[in-house]
Amino acid sequence: MNLFWDSRTQARQAWRVIGNGVLCAVQIVFMTVSWVHALPMFPVSEPLETERTPALRVMPEQPDEASALRVTAERTEFDQVTEEFKAAGSVVVTQGPVRLTADRAALHKLSGRLTATGHVHLKDQEHDVWAEELTINVNTESVLVVNGKIFLKETGTWLRGRLLQRFSETHYRVKDGTFTNCEADDGQIPDWSFSFQDVDVEQGDSVFAKDAWLNIRNRPVLPLPVLRYPMPNARKTGFLVPTIGFDNVLGVQYRQGFYWALSPSQDLTIAPQILTKRGQGGDVGYRYVLNRRSRGQWLINAFNDTDAKQSRAQVTGAHVHRAQDDLLIQAKVNYATDRRLLRDLSASGISRALPSQESVLHVRRRLPGGAAYLRAQYLQPLDAGGQNTFQRLPEIGHRFGHRLTLGAETVGLDVGLDSTFVHFAREQGSNVSRFDVMPSLAVHGLHLGHVIGLRPQFKMREVLYSRGRIQDEARDRGTFWLGLDAVSNVSRGFQIGTGHRLRHTIEPRVFYEYVPATRQSDLLQIDATDNLLRKHLATYSLRTRLQDERSGRRSTTLMDVMIAQSYHLGSAPGSTQKFSDVWGRATFEFPETQRPDLLDRFSLSLDTFYNPEDRELSQFNSDVMVQAYQRAYMQVGYRYARSGLLPRRGDVWNPVSFNEVLAAQSEINFFSAGGAVRLPWGWTVGTQAYHDFVTNRTPEWDVLGFYQNSCKCWSLGLYYIHLSAGNGLPERNQFNFFLTLRGLGATTGLGTQIFKRILGPLFQGEQGVPWS
Repeated sequence: MNLFWDSRTQARQAWRVIGNGVLCAVQIVFMTVSWVHALPMFPVSEPLETERTPALRVMPEQPDEASALRVTAERTEFDQVTEEFKAAGSVVVTQGPVRLTADRAALHKLSGRLTATGHVHLKDQEHDVWAEELTINVNTESVLVVNGKIFLKETGTWLRGRLLQRFSETHYRVKDGTFTNCEADDGQIPDWSFSFQDVDVEQGDSVFAKDAWLNIRNRPVLPLPVLRYPMPNARKTGFLVPTIGFDNVLGVQYRQGFYWALSPSQDLTIAPQILTKRGQGGDVGYRYVLNRRSRGQWLINAFNDTDAKQSRAQVTGAHVHRAQDDLLIQAKVNYATDRRLLRDLSASGISRALPSQESVLHVRRRLPGGAAYLRAQYLQPLDAGGQNTFQRLPEIGHRFGHRLTLGAETVGLDVGLDSTFVHFAREQGSNVSRFDVMPSLAVHGLHLGHVIGLRPQFKMREVLYSRGRIQDEARDRGTFWLGLDAVSNVSRGFQIGTGHRLRHTIEPRVFYEYVPATRQSDLLQIDATDNLLRKHLATYSLRTRLQDERSGRRSTTLMDVMIAQSYHLGSAPGSTQKFSDVWGRATFEFPETQRPDLLDRFSLSLDTFYNPEDRELSQFNSDVMVQAYQRAYMQVGYRYARSGLLPRRGDVWNPVSFNEVLAAQSEINFFSAGGAVRLPWGWTVGTQAYHDFVTNRTPEWDVLGFYQNSCKCWSLGLYYIHLSAGNGLPERNQFNFFLTLRGLGATTGLGTQIFKRILGPLFQGEQGVPWS
């Protein structure tokens, strides 16, 4: 959306409010006048007593309390000669949420002209209008407001003018006025505003302003002698406020965007960019909603790199199309013209470290009892891989499942059939096609004394290859998987108050699996389907949960802890030990009664492997989140994996089993921390950093400051990005800023996402932020 021209939509709303709001008031008064004139108790040309007139009430044909009209005044009179109705003295007209007040009101019946004077105030749920004098012609719908102002509550917009005129349904003019989105009350000076001598508004076409000024604290700072810009009903075509920054490697950055609203459902953004030390280029972004079933967005970043002496580009995009209720087509593209593009030019440490990026086409069709899909995947190597990287071009699959009842209603048989065909292609090396078919059976509902549930399972798998690892002849490999899952569940609730209880659940489980040994040394090892090791394994686990249950609210999991380990009943494959490492996973969400009053969230998550033979942790991951409502928060994460062999979690048969170990790798010792705090005087500061203890480097460190004035009509963001040197990349330091004027425009760029990531927990649901 073109934020620079948003305010003009609000100005158009102001004209519509003046016309529609006043017309509503006129209709209220006119209907009341007609009703009053029909009463015999009102003598012609004779004013009533000065005591306040009792409230008059007009009911529609079908009584509706919400639409009843009420008018009160100290004095009313109707002159049959001039056919003019007058009301004076604290005139109040109401209908539902609409309320009109004035010192005096007069309606000339023949001409249809209504004039309200003296402290005129029209108010409803969305707007407030004030004026010294208001005149409207009921027949022509023309409106004249003298020394008036309007406040749009939803956007916090103020519009003031000496004269506000409405000539037709779409044509408006304002003389000697100001516009601002600062919610400044009477007597307060807005932080910023636009003043103008003359503004012509053609609704749905354009706005033409003469002698306009941008004012800061009511002081003119920027003259705009003449300004014309389009004013369509929705999004607006025009220039975006530029983005300016500095990078010690790339130089001064300047990016100027132009937004083009092609149609109500399509737009195009063109943004040329200059980097004084690296070259020039630009972005082209296209968004569209073709219909309720089809939408997408695409972005092309092209750049003439004077340092690398080549033109470089990155294409990203996504498209979703639901051709039928049961047919979904999805496409995602991420492609760079060269693999070092993101490493050299990206301002994100995560993007610079990406090993690859993926482009995918996925078509899925729901079928009775299952689904079929077509998938094509292209994996572009960036920091790892090369011409020998396998691409799935294409992959075709089918999944079928059906449940049969066996005897007792609680016992059933699940029958399934999965089949997949994949052609693996690569630029360098042999291509191979693979066909995989797997029928399955599983019995559910068996139990031992209603205490232990049993689920026997059986799967057969036949895999055919167009060639072997070395030989060109076709290969095949057949095997089966036998599993028996035994689980129990013990649960108890503890009442701690009316409609409030804690539920504690303990769930022990034993899972036995058997896969016979098969020969796979002559097969290409591409993914987990090709690595079907022998398995004679028992995995035992214990899970315990504590849930907070309250009436009328969703239950909250306060604690979820799971411990699991596998034991090889036969000989262990490869370098695997008889007993696997012990895996533990835990999440804790501290309840309100156990948290200090200052905090509204305190959570902890752990994921770890412990080697009982070496008596040390082989892997450890943790995250801590502490938040004090919308005042401050802190988040800390730690990642550790020792060098050497590490257990592999899960396989194609069972996601929670530990049958093998991964190849030796180097140590991982990584720390991340982030947080933000609101300070006095409208400032919020935040930071996020990542530190590698192995290399003693900080790959990325972001620091930012965000200012909002009291009414949130403007904001300023300052941010600093530090990217450390390493892997052939230089150290980079980047300084940027953005400016937001609510409804007028914003200087936004890559920093918008950084601010959203770091400050998002403190600004959830708030308006006036650059990412809202």
